[in-house]
Amino acid sequence: MSAAVQEPAGLDVILRSIDLQIAWCRGNGAPFTANILEVIRDNLSAGGVLAPLVVPWNGNPLADALALRVAGALHLMVRTERAGDLAAFYPGHGDAPWDGAAAARAVEAAVRTNLDFVRDVLTRPPQTNETGRSAVLMPGYATIAKETGLPLSILEVGASAGLNLMWDRYAYRYGDRFVGSPDAPLTISAEWRGPWCGVEALPRVVSRRGCDRSPFDLTAPDAADRLIAYVWPEQTERLARLEAAIRLAQHEKPVLEKADAAAWLEQNLAAPALGVATVVAHTIVWQYFTKETRTRARAALDAAGTRATAQAPLAWLSLEQYAPDQLPELRLAVWPGGEIRTIARAHPHGAWIEWLGA
Repeated sequence: MSAAVQEPAGLDVILRSIDLQIAWCRGNGAPFTANILEVIRDNLSAGGVLAPLVVPWNGNPLADALALRVAGALHLMVRTERAGDLAAFYPGHGDAPWDGAAAARAVEAAVRTNLDFVRDVLTRPPQTNETGRSAVLMPGYATIAKETGLPLSILEVGASAGLNLMWDRYAYRYGDRFVGSPDAPLTISAEWRGPWCGVEALPRVVSRRGCDRSPFDLTAPDAADRLIAYVWPEQTERLARLEAAIRLAQHEKPVLEKADAAAWLEQNLAAPALGVATVVAHTIVWQYFTKETRTRARAALDAAGTRATAQAPLAWLSLEQYAPDQLPELRLAVWPGGEIRTIARAHPHGAWIEWLGA
């Protein structure tokens, strides 16, 4: 029997996904982005210039973050001076008071002028490479180092521009607690909830590599703008944090390979690495992998786990949103053993972390 083929999503399904994103933005400090999404929604409902680009949608609009793809395309046009009158409404680019009708006309005009550009942006999943998530990952990495007593060798899948690969180059402030170097090029602040994890210093990292099907080379023209475009423009702290991390990555270019996550893990986990804890890590990317990639990646982890020893342990550290309407969870498995534990819950952008205990 052949596998069932998913039907393309029609307008009603797409609009419901946008409504959910609008509500999420309004509840998470992004009123301007919510306004832009309402303009996008109205454009689609009226059969505007955006409709032929996304209706029908060959996939799940919610899982594919379709609303954020469109919002990111508009923001990118603004950042690259393609958007004409639309830029006047964007924080950091203009100071015009919000006018929904005028913004709607500006969106229609900008997209019509840049159809091929927008169509290309919409083919790619959003990649903010949100550095705030490093504040959630760091206690997980520290837990692995504490439990294994070894330095870390990191393999990140879906690494985007590799900004979260450089987590140990940042410093962290959780309320009155500070971890890292006072001279770090970037300090990430997050609210800490629950018992303190006990980390006093950043663990040692001896190697780090990442892979992505479309890795960002931040030295390429427009690459930084493409990454920044998915950050909600009114959230200036997120923008400043990302821009600081980008400057560091442009100076200390992380090692990134263009590869499928499953094939890359199969290759890099083929033999245990002695004297280090090998850590497979990823953040808010699992949902974008195909089912085949997820199955093969998990099989590669399980197979490598059977070969792990106390002298060559393996860890799997993931920060993922396992259902569209749930908060991300930080999960950890360490082999030998391999039991998956949920050790924290967190805000999607790392604004807060609720520690549940390792």
